[in-house]
Amino acid sequence: MTVKFLVAACVAALAPVANVLASSYDYIIIGGGTGGLTVASRLAEDKSNQVLVLEAGPNAEGLQEVFVPGLIGTGQSFTTLNWAYRTAPQENLNNRTLTVNAGKALGGSTIINSMIFPRAEKAQYDAWGTLNNDSSWTWDALLPFFKKSEIFTPPNEFQRDNGATFVRDVHGFNESEGRVKVGFPNFFFPQSTLWRQTSMGLGFPASPDLANGSPHAVGVAPDSLDAANNTRCSAACAYFTPFAEQPNFTVLTNVTVTRIIWTASAQNDSTLTASGVEYIDSLNQTSRAILSRKGEVIVSAGTIGSPKILELSGVGNSTILQAAGISPALDLPTVGENLADHVHSWANAFTNISLTKDALLLNTDFAQQQLDLWFKNRTGLYSAAPRSLGIAAPSDVFEESEFNRLLNQSEESLSRFASEFSNGNPQLAKGIESQYRIALSLYRQNENLPLEMNLEPGYSGPTAFADRPARNYTAINSVLYSPLSRGRTHISSSSPLAAPVVDPAYWAHPLDVAIQVAGIKLARKMLQSSPLSSTYEGEFEPGTDKETDAEIEEWLRGVVASDNHEVGSLAMLPKDMGGVVDTELLVYGTSNVRVVDASVIPFPISAHLSSSVYMIGERAADIIKRN
Repeated sequence: MTVKFLVAACVAALAPVANVLASSYDYIIIGGGTGGLTVASRLAEDKSNQVLVLEAGPNAEGLQEVFVPGLIGTGQSFTTLNWAYRTAPQENLNNRTLTVNAGKALGGSTIINSMIFPRAEKAQYDAWGTLNNDSSWTWDALLPFFKKSEIFTPPNEFQRDNGATFVRDVHGFNESEGRVKVGFPNFFFPQSTLWRQTSMGLGFPASPDLANGSPHAVGVAPDSLDAANNTRCSAACAYFTPFAEQPNFTVLTNVTVTRIIWTASAQNDSTLTASGVEYIDSLNQTSRAILSRKGEVIVSAGTIGSPKILELSGVGNSTILQAAGISPALDLPTVGENLADHVHSWANAFTNISLTKDALLLNTDFAQQQLDLWFKNRTGLYSAAPRSLGIAAPSDVFEESEFNRLLNQSEESLSRFASEFSNGNPQLAKGIESQYRIALSLYRQNENLPLEMNLEPGYSGPTAFADRPARNYTAINSVLYSPLSRGRTHISSSSPLAAPVVDPAYWAHPLDVAIQVAGIKLARKMLQSSPLSSTYEGEFEPGTDKETDAEIEEWLRGVVASDNHEVGSLAMLPKDMGGVVDTELLVYGTSNVRVVDASVIPFPISAHLSSSVYMIGERAADIIKRN
């Protein structure tokens, strides 16, 4: 594809999608994000199905900050294309109000994310199945759905020379069946190679493939990227654009869903049955989409958006609903509970390397030259996609005796914290206890992976460009992957336009604090260890005045941020353990409403989420087709 053709195609994608509404639909999907487009597109493969997707945001594939890898995070990415949920003041983070980013566009967060596409630890997927007593939600059973979602491009010689490796058996190569293009970029910063060598010198194994289910290693992560054209491949690119002309696949953008419409169940008066969905269209008119007689509603609005939809529809904790002015239709008190999120932190050093991402900010002429180079032949700094990752096991971070002490303390306080985080719900307390027992057991086996470490070839952190020295930096990002803290998200108003109250309860568990402090200490060690140390010119942040654990902790409380990987608010768990959906993704107490997004993942996993959410979408389509 030529550059001229690509740009023309992308601009065309910004145009409103022309749709003729049917009289009724077999499937109405609320949310055209990662999971929603996946399941919608697969269900529309059966031409006898009428499928409708309702998406709150626009089709943004034509924006260069979306399709150019090196423009991640610029332009509209974190403004108009972002829900930018604001949290409640976080008691354990100096009462700061943080932002949780989530894509508000067709394609959801795959429009604005960093395209990093690994998978979590096998044992965590197996734990998911164990909690639900269902072997179909385990690594071996889920791997075919991971593979089905992708079209993988193996690394070429240049990419292999820069550290990219893969294991053929864990990837999908079927171009007629696969959807998400996955591959490696056309540019690598040399400091990333130095960092991987440093990490291996500190004991990290070399990864053959960070998608192989054994991510305790360091390596170059695969990306959701069209390697042939060096462009982002979002859920819209993968599951909508090639099928946009299908007459049975209708997508409405810029519409706000207000509620699910219920009818009495013919089978059981205590079971809710959806008959349609109400929404506000782009002309600010209230409309309804009607389900066919055996139709289903699939809620795919994200970990924060999906609980909001259910609560606006009268499904949730009756006390919370009534306080918000909603008449309860189904008392399901754990809707919106069990919320967890990865937590981001950084260590930054000055560097003697002149070619960093900082150069794009420090020299606007150079930045324009590099962007022109991308449009000319897909090379240069803007063709770089993140990133090398090191997924740390406890043994990489702690002395054994110290970690055993922390685990013993966590086990002794297990029931207390489970009760505290359950918001007064004894069933959820039971579920959180079960999560903790598995997590702590996996920790003792060195299989619960607490931290992602990765090198940023440039500044990454809490200090604005204007407020930091105009220099080149090397940053080590340290991300808490396995928090034990659990929070919640709920509506506070009956208005569908009002933002929900989001409280992830960051750092509410002491083990989370200890791990994040240890992550900064490891990041500092990496920056000052050979061979990366050859580029080191002193620490910028946290700063050499933060020496003790207490001083590092105090600094972190003022700067840590969401890593935007929230899960668990509509957890797939048995109902007597606080679950909201069963193993067929059906909302308890309903006959035809499923949830297909990251909210069903019952606990945090050791990976960026998009590959797992695509898997959930593929698995959901398979479940629905078999029913």
